[in-house]
Amino acid sequence: MSVSSSRIETKKVADEVLAEIALDYGTGWELGLCVLLLTVRRAFTLIELLVVIAIIAVLIGILLPVIGSAREAGRATRCLANLRQMYFMCQSYADDYKGLSPALGRPYQNPPNWAMVVQQGAGLTIESINESPTRSVLVCPSNQAFNGRTMFRCYGINVTGHAGAPGDPDNFDALNGTVHIRMDLAQFPSDLVLLMDTSAVRAGPDLPPEGRCWSVVDFRNADHVANRIGRFHPAVKKFQAVMIDGSARVHEAVPDVWREPLP
Repeated sequence: MSVSSSRIETKKVADEVLAEIALDYGTGWELGLCVLLLTVRRAFTLIELLVVIAIIAVLIGILLPVIGSAREAGRATRCLANLRQMYFMCQSYADDYKGLSPALGRPYQNPPNWAMVVQQGAGLTIESINESPTRSVLVCPSNQAFNGRTMFRCYGINVTGHAGAPGDPDNFDALNGTVHIRMDLAQFPSDLVLLMDTSAVRAGPDLPPEGRCWSVVDFRNADHVANRIGRFHPAVKKFQAVMIDGSARVHEAVPDVWREPLP
C-alpha cells in the first residue's frame, strides 16, 4: 500500500468516527476536542528525538562529575581510616617496646618492619597481602583508582633523621640492626607526620615489586618530596597523612617542621 493510499484510508476512518461522534454529541466543544485528539501525531520527529538525546547528554555531563566526586570522597574517607588504623597499630607496638615505633626499614619482608607489623595488627598474615589486597589497611583506594591496577602497599613512613645523612644517629637501610622512631619523645606530636600517601614505585633493580609504593620518605630530600609523596586527593593535588598523635587529615604542601629530624 502506498503512503497516499494509507492516508486516504486513515482519513476515511477518521471521518466515520467523527460522524458517529457528531450524532451523539453534536458539533459543540466536545466535537472539537475529539477532532484534536484524533489529529495528534503518535510519533516523534527526528528533530524531537535529537533534542531529547541532547538533553540526556547534558544531564549525564552534569551528573558524572558529581558521582565521581562522591566516589572520591568515599575513597578518601577510607584512606583516612586506614591511616588512623595504622597509627594505632604503631602506637600499640610502641607501648609494648618502650616508646619505639616498628622498624622503619630493614627487615623489609618480616617484622618488626612497620608494614609487616601493621599487616599482622590488622589480623592478616604477611602472605595474605598478595592474596587479598583489598582487605589490607595498607591499600589506599584512591591510589588504586589513580594507578588503574591492583596495589598491595600504598603508604610510607617518615624516616627524617634516620636515613644515614650527616648527623643522623642511624640508617633505616643499614644491614646491621633495626632503626626506630622514639614516638614517646616527640615534643609536638600533632605537628610531626608518621605515615602518608606515597607514589607507586617503578620496576627496577633493588626496588620493591610492582604494585607497591615507596615505603619511606625523608622530608629533607627534595627528590623524595617531589616524587615519593602520593598526591591522589582531591583532583590529584593533595595527599593524606597521620601525625604521631594519631590525627589524620589532608595536606597540600609539606610544612617546614616535617624537615626536622625525628627523635
